[in-house]
Order: sequence, then C-alpha cells, then structure tokens
Amino acid sequence: MSGKEITLKDLKDLNKDTLDNIAKRAHYLATQMIFQANIREKDKGDPKIGGHQSASASALHIMGALHLIVKSGFDHIANKPHASPTDHSYNYLLDLFLKSDFSKLSEEEKNTAMMGLRKYSKNGEPVFQSYHSTYDSDHHNFFPSGTVGIPPVQAGYMALAYRFAKEHNYDVPDAHFWALSGDSEFREGSMYEAVPDFAEREIGNLTWMVDYNRQSLDGHRIVNQKIMEGTDADRIEKSMAANGWEVIQVRHGSKRLALFKKAGGDAFKKFLEHELFDYELQAFLLMHDPKALKAAMTKDHPQIKKFLDGVSGEELYEGLRDFGGHDMIQLAEAMLKSKESKRKPTIIIVHTLKGWGLKMAAQPGNHSALNNQEEMDELKAKQGIKGETLFAGFDAKTPEAKYLAARGEKLYSEIKAQNALKEKNKNFFAQEFEKLGGFPEKLDINTKMASYPHTQWMLGQLTAKLTRIANADVSKLNDFEKKWKTAGELFMTMAPDVGTSTNLNPAMDGKIFGAPTVTDVEAEFGVKDTKLPDLVPGEEESDRFLRFEIAEGNVMSCVGSFGRIRDTLGVPVMPLMTVYDFFIKRALDQYFYNLYWKSSFICVGTPSGVTLSPEGAQHGWKSDFQIPGQITWEPFFCLELDWILCETFKRHLLLDNAGRNGTLLRLVTRGAEQKDMNKYLNKQLRFKANPESKLARAEFPVAGGVNEEEVAAKSEAEIHSVIREEVLKGAYYLIDYRGYAGYEPGDNVVNIFSMGSLTTEAIKASEDLLSRGIYANVIVVTSPDLLCGILAHENDYNYLRNELGVTSDLYLNRQGDVGSADLVMASGRRVPIVSVHDGEPGLLDNLGSIVGVRHESCAVRKHSKCGRPVEIYHFHQIDAEAVVEACGKVLSETALEKVIVNKQTMEETAQATAAGEQRPHWTELWPSKTQNQKH
Repeated sequence: MSGKEITLKDLKDLNKDTLDNIAKRAHYLATQMIFQANIREKDKGDPKIGGHQSASASALHIMGALHLIVKSGFDHIANKPHASPTDHSYNYLLDLFLKSDFSKLSEEEKNTAMMGLRKYSKNGEPVFQSYHSTYDSDHHNFFPSGTVGIPPVQAGYMALAYRFAKEHNYDVPDAHFWALSGDSEFREGSMYEAVPDFAEREIGNLTWMVDYNRQSLDGHRIVNQKIMEGTDADRIEKSMAANGWEVIQVRHGSKRLALFKKAGGDAFKKFLEHELFDYELQAFLLMHDPKALKAAMTKDHPQIKKFLDGVSGEELYEGLRDFGGHDMIQLAEAMLKSKESKRKPTIIIVHTLKGWGLKMAAQPGNHSALNNQEEMDELKAKQGIKGETLFAGFDAKTPEAKYLAARGEKLYSEIKAQNALKEKNKNFFAQEFEKLGGFPEKLDINTKMASYPHTQWMLGQLTAKLTRIANADVSKLNDFEKKWKTAGELFMTMAPDVGTSTNLNPAMDGKIFGAPTVTDVEAEFGVKDTKLPDLVPGEEESDRFLRFEIAEGNVMSCVGSFGRIRDTLGVPVMPLMTVYDFFIKRALDQYFYNLYWKSSFICVGTPSGVTLSPEGAQHGWKSDFQIPGQITWEPFFCLELDWILCETFKRHLLLDNAGRNGTLLRLVTRGAEQKDMNKYLNKQLRFKANPESKLARAEFPVAGGVNEEEVAAKSEAEIHSVIREEVLKGAYYLIDYRGYAGYEPGDNVVNIFSMGSLTTEAIKASEDLLSRGIYANVIVVTSPDLLCGILAHENDYNYLRNELGVTSDLYLNRQGDVGSADLVMASGRRVPIVSVHDGEPGLLDNLGSIVGVRHESCAVRKHSKCGRPVEIYHFHQIDAEAVVEACGKVLSETALEKVIVNKQTMEETAQATAAGEQRPHWTELWPSKTQNQKH
C-alpha cells in the first residue's frame, strides 16, 4: 500500500485472499473479546456482561473495507454500537491502539485492552467501553455509539461543520464521513428527520450504510412487503432516492454472481431481488441440509425450477448465503463510488448475514446470544493460535502482516498529521487571543433607554453586536470592539424555525449559510419586505446562521457537531442554538449525546417556563436536567446575561470549560425593571462607602440604625465588579439585610432564593415581610448547577455554605428551667429557606437539605393554563403572596423547635461563637478514602 488514496482502478491490484484472511482473524478476535468478557468473574446477582457477536459478524466485511482499504486517517466513522468489537479488532491488527500522546500501546497493553471489553479500569489499564467511546484507545475520529440513530446524524452535521470551517477560511483537512447503522436502527426518527436536510444542504462527503441483515433484537424483521411493494431494502432505496440521495445496493457476492451466469440465472437473480420475502429468506438460511433446501425451494418457487435443476444443493446453499456485504472488494468499490458525488449524500444498502461465520448465523434469537467454549476453541484453532494465547496478529513474514503494517502506518501518519494540524490551529488562535490582551467582561449593551427589557431581548442585542463586529471592517471598529472581532468571526447561530421569534433576526438577515441554490427573486420582482430578515442562503464568509425547519433533533445534533470542531481540529467555532425551552425535551437524547461527547456548545431555551403565560398549558413545563458536563444559567437582569454569555465565550475560546462544556441558557420574554439591580445593591452594608453603624430602611426606622439612604454607596463599577464574580459563581445577594439594626438570625430572618423571572415575586415578598418585621434576604440564583447541582457537589457546596454564608447555625435563646439544676429549655432556631422559581421543584428543592435547615419550595407542580403572568403565578402558588406564606410557614415551624441543653454547654457555645471559632470540615470527623474517578 502506498501513501496515496486508493482509487477504483487500484482495487484490481488487491489480493482478495489476503483481505479475507485478515477479516477472519478480526472475526475471531471480536468474538473472543465478547466471549472473554462474559466468562469474567462477577458477583452473584450482577447483570450479564452481554455483547453482540452476531451483530459484530454481520458488519465484519463492511468495516474491513473501510479500515483496510477505503478510509483515510482524516475520515470520521459512526459505526453501529453493537459492532464496536469489530472495529477494535481491526485497529488491534493495524496497531492503532494509541495513548493520549499518540504513542502506541505495547503488545501487552493491547492484549490487556482486548481482555477488557466492558471492564472497569481500576489502575488506569486500557479497557474498552461497551460501545464506541472517547475513553477507548482507538477512538480517533469515531463517534460515540451508545445510542442508536444519533451518531449517523452527528456525522452528517460534522461534515457540514467541516465545510463551514473551510468556507470561512480555516485550515481544515479533506475528510469523508461514514456511518453504518442496522436495518432496524434505520427506522429511528432521528435519522429520517435528518435525511432531507442533508440532501438539501448538498453534503456530498457523507456516506450512510445500512447493515441489512433482516434481523433485530427480538428476532426476524417481518415487514409488510405487499403494502410496501417490496422488501425493506426496496423501501429504503425508494425513500432515500425521493429525498435526493444517491443509492447503491450491494446485494450479491462473487459466488452468487457466478450462479447468475448459469442457465436460469436471471430468474434466480430476479427471485432473490424482487420475489423472495425477507422472512422466507431467513427461514431458508436456517436450513443446513442442502438437499432439503433445494427441495423446499423447488416446491414453493417453480419459476426458478430451470435454475435449480442446473445447480447442486451445495452450490445453492453457499450461493444463498453469499451476500454482497461479505465481499470486501465489492464493498470498497461501492464506497469509492459514493465519494464521487460531491454535492449529494449517498446511502449504501449492504445485504449481510447476521452471525456470519458462527453457528448462530441467521438464528432469530442471535442478537444477544453467545457462542460456547467448543466453538470458540474451533475458531481459535482455525486461526492457528495455540496454547494460552488468546489474541494475536500475524507472523511478520506473512502477506497479511505486511499489508497490515503498510496500511496501519499510512493511517497512523494521517492521525498524527490531523493532530499536528489541530495543535497548529490551537496555537494560532491562542496567539490571536493573546494579542487582544484578554476578553472584555461584557459586550456592554446599554439597557437604560429600554423599557422593561427581558433576557431574550438582551440575547438579540448581544448576538446582533457580535454579528456586526464580525462582519465589520476592522479599521472602523473601536478598541473595545476589536477585542471581540475574532470571537465574532468564530460565533455562529442556528434555530429550528424559531430564529425570528427568539430575537436572532440580526444574526439571520442576509447571513444564512446554506447551499446557494436559488436567486433572490423577491428582490428581482421588487416584492422583498426589508423589515424582515433576508433568508436567501449562501456560502459567503459573512454567512454564519444555519436555518432549519421544525426539527429540534437536527439542530441539537448540529450544534453538538459544530461544537466538536474545536477539540477535533483546534478551530474554536462557537455554536449557539435557540429553541423554545419546552421543546428541548424533543431533542433530549441528542442533548445528552452532545454532553457525553464533550462537545462545547450553547443551547438557549427561550422563552421558558410558565412565564410564557399566554401560551399556557403545554408550553409551560420546565424540566430539571442534571447531566454531567452541563452548566445551566437562568439570569434575571440583562446585565447578568451579558456577563454570563461573555464568560461562556471566553471559556470556550480559551479551552477552559472542562466539566461545563455544554451551556444551557434559559431566558424569558417577561420584562423587568433593570434599575432595581442597582437600587437594591446600593442598600447593602457591604456596598456602602464608609459604613460606621448599622443600617435601617428609610421606610422602617429601627432604633440603633442609620437611614441607609443617608450613607453613600460605592461606585457602580466597584459594586458590579463584585457582583459579576458572584453571578458567575451561581448566586448573589440582591437584598441583603446583614448589618441592619434589628436583624436577628433565628428570630426574624429568612433567606429567599429566587431564580429567573420569579425574582420579581421574591422582591415583592421581601418588601411585604419587612413591613411585618421580618428580614427576608433575596439571593438570586443564576446557575443552579453551580449553587446546588453537580458542579456544586464537586466542591461540597462551598460557595453556598461558606461564601454566601448560608448555614445551619443554631441560634439558642434561653426560655427557662425544665426541673433540673443542670438543664435549661432553649429556643433553638436556624435561618430557614424559601425558594421560588419557574420550573419543576427539582431545580432548587435540595437547598435546605444541603445546608440543614427548614426549606419550603415554591415551584411549578401542575399543568399550566393561559393567562397573564400575575394570574398564572398565583395559579401555581409561586407569586409574592405564596412566597410570603411560605416564609411564614418555615419561620413558624422553626420557632416551634425546642432544644434542651446543659447550662454549661450553652455558655461555652455562646463564648465560642463570640470568639469566631472556625467550623471544622466534616472530613475531620469522618476521614474518608480518596477516590479519583473523575475523567
């Protein structure tokens, strides 16, 4: 094998026997991997290990053609999950098990990995996950495949992402994108949702393949061929052709092709392709007596009698099982032909035998079946592997070893070349960002002239400014805008037919990236409405918006694929999608896939929650997503969103978002008075310029308290500098009565945690409670993940407990004796919590349990209705009145708690508290083992 790409003409020079021998060794290795995984020691009651020997076998030659002949080291592959052992086996033979530094695993390490299918790595030894995974040592350019129906779609959108990056003048290699799915998997809605989109976008460097073995997990696939007017393969061909795809069927192997040349062969070919039902074919495949097979076929199908009379039972038996999907040369030819279509995607329907080479072949229950020791020993013996050795390649002198060495070295060099390109791109952008001298903390949108702006409006302002900066002549930008120029050029947006209704109009107008297939006839005819975005697609450098139909799954897959370009090629394309928040659930599988895949992206769910009150019932439910790799934000004030989005951009561009690579932003279309932010921050003691005594509100004078309005506040810049840091940590005090006269924790203090638009209700409730002598602090939650979710758990909720100072401290007050000289009755009260947010309770309802205090959660617990926000909030008991009642409840329940303590203990506690004694960490009382399981 030379370094050049193989062509159709080169196929004739390949030695088919050599390729078949390599495939048989890979078949043995994959089967042995699964077998060994299932005889490992395990505890009683453990679930079975499982594996899919038959599914791996049906894909054997398809993946062989890719690994051994067609693919380059720059290509990407999405294989069906059940065939992952086949890929591992080919990569084992090609010596492409790699470490993170791209050095190769040793032979011992390779064998350890092969023994480690579905095994937990206790000491860092190489193992393989159940399906393709980024944790595998041969994961290079493989899509994770644990969920069927999604990886092929990701492959298509990554092909589009490559084109986008190339059209925007970034250094991107030529690559083809291959995806293999099972025939049952091909019924997945996610795939059919993407089919017309890939064709319309003219993604020619995409080839899908269907492993058409006519079987699924439950058994034989029985399709209504009368209604469908053909087999399922025919249905796939017709539907894909109708959707603009090139279609290739690989039906017959060389033995069948030879039989077709015999007398009556044409009738036999017609019989196989158009007359034989798949279900009957599967039944014939289960017949292992050639004479009985021929007799049954002769009886039931007299139209092929002439052909049957001219062949032996053995010829018929072998020919029937000789599917084109097990002929590597034919497969390679089909794959290479698929690459010829530069602007149309191709699907190859590959007819195979499930369980090829195994005794379970074609058996209806073979999906999860495992072979036995006897058959495993037979397969091993046929490969000439002796003794205790389980995994081995070929002797170095054999044609197979020489072919594998040359092919493996070619692929290895290309893998390293892609990594070198990635490092080159990373260094280029790192230097560009260094020249800028850092990113500004905000895009600095002025909201002072806007009347009650909302966060979705603010998103439109931010994206519009970035779009303008990206497309402007740099000489016409001021110094502040120049710092955003590169980021703006890397920023791109997309939406499932909701771009205009989610305020992305400026990012869309004349900037639709898509196949330039139409001329602007509206402008030509003079009927163009210039008040609306220009939606005519093109592939200009300024085109950075991807327009979609109502296809949330497609958009979610697309944003994930674009988000992976950064870590694949070092080009930090920064994708953002908008979607109505309720409909994120339609694409939740794709959303999870993006996070598992460690894609870096922004998903904006807007409008969100029952705050979209006129829409009512079904649009209102906001779910609590707790998924590793995610960070959720829900800002209240527009300035918060500015800070959050700019921080997200910075972390993405500087490769500083590990563990929080997927950003979920939840916004609303309910406006808020932006002046309230400074109004309440200015009242806090910590933001007074020279606080000399305790404060009091002007409306509610308290003895010993100075009117806070008479004490000057610090500058807005000083205050915002502090608040920005707190916003980005997940929460901040908007209303804070610490340092006010009359403020008595354990007596008249409650903490209200509010999130998003419901902060208006928390403010109203706090004001109401103050008139009753209750000091209700309002802590605005900007990120539940950082405050009380997965990200907060990583540091033991340090910010909530220690920096915000929300604790379970018990404030004791003596109430009297209890009939003993040593004991006294005390009122032991903690500061309780009330939370209020627009969404299901799980978003914030663990705050009290984390801290250890009484907590009442005001949240959405029933289906919604149409109405104004004030009415719908009242309906759900999340309005100010409900918050006040919840505060009364937790304060009252806390007041009813009694504590009986020793007099001396009480005195010592008071002295320790006065002295500011430090609270020990819980691990000092319960030392724990250190576990480092974080990837």
